[in-house]
Amino acid sequence: MPGKDRLLLAGHPHHLVRKSQGNEPIFLDEADYNHCLGQIRKLSQDYNLSVHAYCLLPDRIHIIATPHGDPTDLSTFMKALSCRTSLRRKNLHGRSSAWEVRYRSSPVEPGQWLLACMCYVERLPVIHELTTSAYHYHLSSYRMRLGKTDHYWLKDPEEYARLGSSIQERAEAYRTYMSNGLDRSEETMIDTAVQRCRLTGSIRFVKEVYREYGILGINRGPGRPRKRRKKPDG
Repeated sequence: MPGKDRLLLAGHPHHLVRKSQGNEPIFLDEADYNHCLGQIRKLSQDYNLSVHAYCLLPDRIHIIATPHGDPTDLSTFMKALSCRTSLRRKNLHGRSSAWEVRYRSSPVEPGQWLLACMCYVERLPVIHELTTSAYHYHLSSYRMRLGKTDHYWLKDPEEYARLGSSIQERAEAYRTYMSNGLDRSEETMIDTAVQRCRLTGSIRFVKEVYREYGILGINRGPGRPRKRRKKPDG
């Protein structure tokens, strides 16, 4: 696990975030968003990452991905993605890079917390009031997950695969999960974990990582995503 202020764990899903400085827009037109999505797909293949979820917002990128080799491939992936979007910004728009100096990352506990993080990332457009429904935001992985795009290139984790025996069953079960949403404390837990580069998960997960790596990556927050009653989709 390289680095003193960033936790990168082999074989574990990670919540990755790259933000702009001062909330400056990163993407200046629709083609910029499409270029970035294409680079996420290509670079994830180049660096042997499984992308489980993503969302592009005007001033930041959120990705849930698992490295299958050296976990530092996550850093190389994020650096390459940032550089390519910055080069496009400079060459086509005459603008300098707007990224913060470093990206943020949080290893995510497999199981319910991974599904919660996927839900959080795909609901960000609703949380940020960019749309009233995650379904209508085409710059996240949610529509792809529901089979509403031409290509399905997400790498679904086992947690998602267990939601149903077919693509349609899994999509419907996940749609229900999304409609339940997360409560404010759970959203805060996920957000603060990645902002602080700490672990997203239970105390048990924190202890497991401490035993294996000797690093205490605790993040204060609720111990487990709770089961929720269904409410209208956001």
